[in-house]
Amino acid sequence: MYDKTNIIKLENDELFRPDMLSYDALRHAEWKLKFTQASTAESSMRDLLGLCASLADGAVFLLDRGFKISFFSGSSCTGSEIAQSLIKGGGANNKHLNYLLKESTDRIIVYDDLDNGDVCWVTKVDLEKTEEFYIVLFTSTKANSNEISILLGMLQDSFFEVNLRRQRGGVAVGDVKAFLNALINGTITTWDEIDAYSKRLPSPPKRYMTIAAAQANPSMGRNSLESLMSRLRALFPYSSAAIIGEHIILMISNDTRIFQPRPVFNEKDMQSLLVQYDGYIAFSNVTQRLDMWRTNYLLADSTLRLGRAIQEQSGSRVFFYEDYAEYISIELSLERYRELMHHDDLLFLTSPDAVTLYRYDHHNGTDLQTVLYYFCKNNGNISLAAKEAFMHRNTFSARMAQIRDVLKDVDLSDGREQHRLLFSCRVFRYYNLYYDKNAPRSLSERLSITE
Repeated sequence: MYDKTNIIKLENDELFRPDMLSYDALRHAEWKLKFTQASTAESSMRDLLGLCASLADGAVFLLDRGFKISFFSGSSCTGSEIAQSLIKGGGANNKHLNYLLKESTDRIIVYDDLDNGDVCWVTKVDLEKTEEFYIVLFTSTKANSNEISILLGMLQDSFFEVNLRRQRGGVAVGDVKAFLNALINGTITTWDEIDAYSKRLPSPPKRYMTIAAAQANPSMGRNSLESLMSRLRALFPYSSAAIIGEHIILMISNDTRIFQPRPVFNEKDMQSLLVQYDGYIAFSNVTQRLDMWRTNYLLADSTLRLGRAIQEQSGSRVFFYEDYAEYISIELSLERYRELMHHDDLLFLTSPDAVTLYRYDHHNGTDLQTVLYYFCKNNGNISLAAKEAFMHRNTFSARMAQIRDVLKDVDLSDGREQHRLLFSCRVFRYYNLYYDKNAPRSLSERLSITE
């Protein structure tokens, strides 16, 4: 049970009592002016929260309806157990705070019994009944309770003002899922539309954007997917995320191209996290073009799908578009090829020498085509190729000797030959590891013609 003597409930009609406004009225008018200026068409919820944290000389958190952090600002007054649980856990996992959040409907709640002497303020924002948010503000005991109440009231009014000024197409302020659905479905397509909507997200994107698609084992249930989303957002501060279907979609941004071609994070920790949820994640390339966000989403989704089927022997659960770009190009080429040729034998575009080696493997029970793949992928560097193929260098060299014996007339040191053979090997891998699962004929059947 909680000692409610430590909780003060301030109803909405108390926020602007005349006797409160008469106290330090000039300063409150200055605050109001700042919020009015911050509520322009160019501002975002992030700007408003930052202003609130600055004026309160504290730290403010914006939580979604699942009590997960959408954004926070300020560094003062974050030493309490409740504040630290928010920062480290990515959301409300403290029993006191959860209680306060549930009690905060239509009022401001003050909890003045924090372990470090600070004060916790909690209130709820419901923008046009489309999306619920919770504001959690931490201040020192020196803060005047009446003034903080006024400050939070101004913050709420500014949220509504921004929403009214930017309401378009039914996508409300801060509704990440609605925004992503509109983006994916093509409801919003132009630069100006995407720019206007994205600025209304709790964490508006910065200049450069990467899209990530992730999934957990479906048998673990919806709660696991939401838990994984929370953990991923903690790894990428200020990102926006939502669950679309069975996938978690993250919008990860930065002011520089530091995320090109791979986002910066601890891959070992990421791998460990994904193992815990039996999950996978794929990242698109970086773009600064707003009208390419949908394309980046589709490429991340394709990378996730193909990466799971055509992953390298490392068993990684993290996939990058750069590593699967050729496979995605092959898939797109196959769709056009099938449309023009009325069949799906893209193998006619592969190297006859690669076909010869594939048939040799089929008849002799060898796997030289895989050795050739890693050889060409590493530009003929035996050491690097053997390492990536998880083979001893001498074993790899011996099998390369076999390949040279089979392909007597091919100069494997020629860069152009390597590129042609590498493309062919990737086509074979695409068919073997992905396409054949639903195709009427397997790759072996297609190439079963006796020499």
